[in-house]
This record gives sequence, structure tokens and C-alpha cells, in this order.
Amino acid sequence: MSKQQVVCERYDKETEELVSKDSMEFLNTPLSHLKEKKNEYVYLQTEDLNALKVDGLVLEYDEVFEVYTAMFGLSVQKKFAPKIEAYLNEHYNSEKMNYSMMFAGDEGLWEINLPLDYIDQFSESFTLEEAYQFLQSFITSLVETIEN
Repeated sequence: MSKQQVVCERYDKETEELVSKDSMEFLNTPLSHLKEKKNEYVYLQTEDLNALKVDGLVLEYDEVFEVYTAMFGLSVQKKFAPKIEAYLNEHYNSEKMNYSMMFAGDEGLWEINLPLDYIDQFSESFTLEEAYQFLQSFITSLVETIEN
């Protein structure tokens, strides 16, 4: 990850209380950390995400469905729903599990929830940084699709 401004924080899922403000070094941690610490999620905010119209990214392990999940808000107009759905359907294995997306009109953004295990080329062996880079690439491609 470049030398950009990065916010990396861990929170308790139940209380939403801050567990830790982490340095960039924490991103070298294996993604499996989230599986071991099921009560935590990681919040990331970067300049690169802001440029993609993403307000922040949450990574967690969903112990009910036993999948890694990414949640983010995408600030594009509601009229782009068909393009977003077409992109996600093309890159997502919905036979095993489905993603969710909902437009939050009061905030003017799409709330997108993606179980990562069912996206082509995702690997449970990623570090947190690799998962972030994978998602950044995925979201970049999604935004380019919407804009074209």
C-alpha cells in the first residue's frame, strides 16, 4: 500500500467500541486473524477508497455463515442499480451465497455487503493488506463499469 493516509481501526462487533487504532504494520496480519477474533471487525479508510467514492471498508468474519465479509458504502446514484447488479452477478458465485445491496437515500449511497469467499480469485490465505488490495481492484473495476 502506498504512503497514503490510512485509517486502520479494530472494533468490537457487539458494542461497536474501539478495540485498537492500528498502524500500517497491522495490515501484514493474516486475514485469518478475523476468524480467530470473531468478535472484531477491521475498518479501513484510505485516500484511494475515497477516490473510488467509497467512504470506508469493513472486513470481518461472519461466524454464522463461515465467510469473510466486506461491507462498504458506494456513493453513486440510485439509477446505477442495474449496472452494479450486473457487475456483481458477473463476478460472484451466487449459487453458494448471495451478496446484498441497499440504497440509503438519506446518505445517497449504496450499502454493499459481499461475502468474499464467493468472488473469483479471493483467497483465505491473504493478509489484510492483500484482501484490501483485492477489494480495491474489485471496486475500481465496478466503478469503471458504472461510469462507462
